[in-house]
Amino acid sequence: MVSKGSSLAGDHSGPISDQVEAPAIETAEEEEDEYNAKGTWIASGAHFAHDLYPSYIGVLIPYVQSQLGISLALASLMVPAQQMPSILQPFIGYFADRTSRRLFVVLTPGIAALSLSMIGLAPHLSVVIILLLISGLASAAFHAPAVAMVGEFGGKKMGRAMAIFMAGGELARTMGPLVITAAIALFTFRGSFVVLVFGVAASIILYFTLDTSKGDARAKRGNQAALKPLLKARIRPLTGLFGYSIVKAVATVPFHFFLVALLVSKGYSEWYAGFALSLLFGAGVIGGFIGGMVSDRIGRKITLTIVTLLTAPLFYLYLWLEDGSWWVLSVLMVAGLVSMSVRPVNLAQTQELFPEARGPMAGMMLAVGFVTMSLASIGFGTMADSIGIETAFWIIASMSFLALPFIALLPKQGEALPQPPK
Repeated sequence: MVSKGSSLAGDHSGPISDQVEAPAIETAEEEEDEYNAKGTWIASGAHFAHDLYPSYIGVLIPYVQSQLGISLALASLMVPAQQMPSILQPFIGYFADRTSRRLFVVLTPGIAALSLSMIGLAPHLSVVIILLLISGLASAAFHAPAVAMVGEFGGKKMGRAMAIFMAGGELARTMGPLVITAAIALFTFRGSFVVLVFGVAASIILYFTLDTSKGDARAKRGNQAALKPLLKARIRPLTGLFGYSIVKAVATVPFHFFLVALLVSKGYSEWYAGFALSLLFGAGVIGGFIGGMVSDRIGRKITLTIVTLLTAPLFYLYLWLEDGSWWVLSVLMVAGLVSMSVRPVNLAQTQELFPEARGPMAGMMLAVGFVTMSLASIGFGTMADSIGIETAFWIIASMSFLALPFIALLPKQGEALPQPPK
């Protein structure tokens, strides 16, 4: 499925708030239904190469806190510093739709590697924040174009394509904590910059392997349609989609960014904590595959409902059983498998709800999630400092149930999309 329309025609030219891409000719629509397996797997590899570096943050927080002698609340600013540039994603997605997504996807893994790998050398929190802002800009420049690109590659197998793409990111978050923990153990925190080699190498490889020529050609021959009437016509599913994303992000922030800090505070080793975080994201790889493909069969709405009902009980079971033993991590794996299975489902549904505006809507969806995680991490860090990190975990985990009302606003499988008046 494809975003089309880099050339503007007559009175239809305008800013991002007024213009989006729209299907133009039957030939292009037929091409949209084709599944590009090679492109999907290359995009997944690019996702792995980029997301390997942001996955270090959960491990780096306690090291930065210790090296700079700052509170957890201050150290938690690392998360929004890396996430807040994501507010630019709708604009980046809009621009990439009208130029070429290839450049964004090729360059950003190398930029993320250079910035995040240098955190151990930072002499002050302000330098850490600057490096994370650069990484955040790279993240914003990668994700919106990449998701829209996979929307093109997915065709009728959108759930599968998004599952494969998201698996690259989840696998990176699985391996990332182990990679940076090993690098710190071998080279010290200050010497851990050696891990930058992976991202730089990935950008070079992507330059020679990633092909978006068909999508670029289709973009040039598209027409433009008004975005505001489109958003107004689909405000109900849009509210459901964004509302669900916000609540889920708040409920999962502690486990994504503060699990290592929780386990270390309970007296467990840094290796155990890093391994636990890797298992959590490793389970997410499997969950993403299952969730994406199952949602192709039973529908996105039913899949989201089942996952939401199971997430909080599974995380509570893990918190209750956690005693530093290795077997209890199997419960964490199950919780991660279930909770992270919705990520490709959400992205697939975004592409299906707004096929006329793949880039901008992918950017909006990702921006909402990233900004929510940023704000939630600040709130959680402050709460943890006030009442204790373990108590804060128990409080936040229950919030996933609040996502259920938003699922009711989403369309059923096969339901026709509301159209703006002509």
